[in-house]
Amino acid sequence: MAPRAAVLIAALLVGGCLKAPSGVARDAGCRSCHEAHYLREAACQDCHRGNPGAERKDLAHDRLLFGRAAEHRLPDGLALREGQRLVETLACRRCHTIGAKGNRLATDLDRVVWKREQAKLVSSIREPVENMPRFGLDERQAEAIIAFLLSSGSPGRSQDRYRVRFTRGVSASPTAFEKQCGACHRFLGRAGPVGTGSVGPNLSGLFTPFYPPTAPGRRAWTSKSLADWLRNPRASRPVTTMPPVALSEDELRQVTAELGGIDQG
Repeated sequence: MAPRAAVLIAALLVGGCLKAPSGVARDAGCRSCHEAHYLREAACQDCHRGNPGAERKDLAHDRLLFGRAAEHRLPDGLALREGQRLVETLACRRCHTIGAKGNRLATDLDRVVWKREQAKLVSSIREPVENMPRFGLDERQAEAIIAFLLSSGSPGRSQDRYRVRFTRGVSASPTAFEKQCGACHRFLGRAGPVGTGSVGPNLSGLFTPFYPPTAPGRRAWTSKSLADWLRNPRASRPVTTMPPVALSEDELRQVTAELGGIDQG
């Protein structure tokens, strides 16, 4: 028995599941499988998340960040700069909180970006829910946005509780906005989505500092500039395709109030 046991052990050491220790010890965790990079910036899990102490691949890669999204710890990286530019250009803060700033109409991205899988985050950006505009972004752009959101947010940042409604309520009669504007425009209000149109711009957060300054003269929108625009859009923008909208004073007040600008001047 002894000679046969010795042969078996020798075979396992050479080509089986038992391997003799090599002269160079293998690194533990992520670096046992992956080549190290950016060692001066942070540890593997700081950029890629995951669980470096786990031996099973699915656990080690828990909520793994990869591609451009993993560049959120590189302050001078191209992905981070592009992500910031896209967030500002697309005016994401008109609905979302990013870096503790923004309108709290939709999901607080400071927290959610640290909780969800990257594939789900990319899908939410590229194939959004009903009231979020479809920006036509590709996967690389979506990953750049995720990188910026991760750099701005924090997994431990506290937040006040608030309710986000993505479904439409059933009203007995359409509101003034739905009757006069809803066929071309929509916006996300405190009570949920209003309007069904996508021909015109999404008006979520129109009167807030986070909406793009697209009023005549590249200024922020106010109740007065909105009234002037509705009365005669082509007076300030001759090539616009939007026709004048004849609203009574009462209808104008209702539409302005729905959009959240009742106290604007």
